[in-house]
Amino acid sequence: MAGHVFCSDVCRERGEPLAGTGDAPERVLMLAWPRGKWRVPRWESVDMGEALKKALHDAVQSDIHLALVDKVESETDLPTLHALPENIRADFADEDAIVAAIRAYVKGTVFSGTRDPRTTILCCTDSRRDACCARHGFSTYKALVAAADPARFHVVQATHLGGCRFAASLVVMPQRQRYGRMSAGQAPAFLDALERGAVYLPAYKGRTDQPEPMQVAEIAAMGWAQDHGLDMDAVVLDAPALPHTVPEGTSLTLGAAIGSTRLAIRLSARRFLMQGNCSIVAKGGGVETMRWCLDAVQPEAAG
Repeated sequence: MAGHVFCSDVCRERGEPLAGTGDAPERVLMLAWPRGKWRVPRWESVDMGEALKKALHDAVQSDIHLALVDKVESETDLPTLHALPENIRADFADEDAIVAAIRAYVKGTVFSGTRDPRTTILCCTDSRRDACCARHGFSTYKALVAAADPARFHVVQATHLGGCRFAASLVVMPQRQRYGRMSAGQAPAFLDALERGAVYLPAYKGRTDQPEPMQVAEIAAMGWAQDHGLDMDAVVLDAPALPHTVPEGTSLTLGAAIGSTRLAIRLSARRFLMQGNCSIVAKGGGVETMRWCLDAVQPEAAG
C-alpha cells in the first residue's frame, strides 16, 4: 500500500480529540458471516439471498446497528444471530428463518435463543470499508482474543462500526461503551478495566447519549481523579445549559464534583477538517467540524 495516506494518521496529526465521540448504538444485531465475504455495504455481502439483503437493509434503516461478525480462531461456529443488549443468541435452520427473526427484532420482538451473560466486544476489522480498520483493527482484535477470558468476554471481529479515523474502533455491549485508537499493547489493561466494571480511559470516547462537552468534561474529571488517587466513578458533573452553536474559539467552563473536591474544566471550540475514512482523504474531501477540546482541569478553592 505504498503511497497510501491513512485517515487515522491524518486525524492524529491534526490533533483531533478522541474524547466526545462516544456514540455507541442502543441496539445491535450481529450476523455471523465469513470475513472473506464481507462487502460494502454490508447488507450486500457475498452469498446473501435477496430477502436477507432486504431484511438487513431495513434493519439498518430502523436504527439498529447491523454488524457482520466472524471469529476465525473459534473452535466452534458463532451463533447465526446475536441480539444486544438483550444478549440472546440463536441458530436458524435456513435463510427464511433468519429473515423472519431479523424482521421480528426490528419490530421489537427478540427471537428465542440462549442468553449469553458475557460482555461482548466488537472490534472493527473491516478492510473493505477502510484500510485503517485493517491496519489497526486486526492486530488489536488478535491481542484481545489472546488476552481475554472466553468465559467472561465474547470478542468478535466486525464490519464497520464508525469512526474509521479513530481506528482501532471498538464497541462494548451491553454497556454501550465506545473506544478508539486502541492498540494491541493496550489489550490487557483494557480487559482488566472492563473486568472491574470500569471504563478504560486511554481509549474511551465518552458517555453515550451525552452532549460532546459533557463527554469531554467527564473524561477529563475522571482522569484527574485517577491521577490524584480518587474514585473516578464518583465524578458528578454539573448540568448547565449548553450552547447549540458556537463560533470557533468559544470557551466553556464546566464544573464537576468528586466527593468534597470541586473541579473547573475549561474547554474551547476548535474547527477541524474531518475526513472520516481513507477514501475521503484520497479524494481531498472532508467536512469542517467544530469540536470541543480540553484546555485545563483545575481544582476550585474551598468556599
